[in-house]
Amino acid sequence: MNLTSTETFKFIWDCILDSPLHEAVPIMYADHYPNNPTGEFIVMTSLSNVIGTSQVVTVNVNLYVPDNTPTINTEKQRYPDRNRLNELTRIAFDSLANYPIAERWFFDVSDETIVSEENISYTFSNIKVKLKKH
Repeated sequence: MNLTSTETFKFIWDCILDSPLHEAVPIMYADHYPNNPTGEFIVMTSLSNVIGTSQVVTVNVNLYVPDNTPTINTEKQRYPDRNRLNELTRIAFDSLANYPIAERWFFDVSDETIVSEENISYTFSNIKVKLKKH
């Protein structure tokens, strides 16, 4: 039986809530970030794929970290906090790489990308978590 998108989203959301990742970044949002964000936060989105009897659900776990904004020569500069992004990404990989449901389902944590979010002076680490059924 295939899981619905809502079921898989909730499953991974709950896994994060019970993990060291949630201890490191306790604020989570579904599908969007807030209008005036402060501090670090996580945003999750999901895509579901079913091919025949196989199902692969991809969930994006985006770890947002505020950029450093020092003033240099009277101008504000903007730099990603790469050390913190790397630290949170490592925690996410360690927290989400497991076998959650029986023998037929497992997580594949991969495809990490660093993306600058221009509108809010944040950079985020986009981690693709694939929940696969065999």
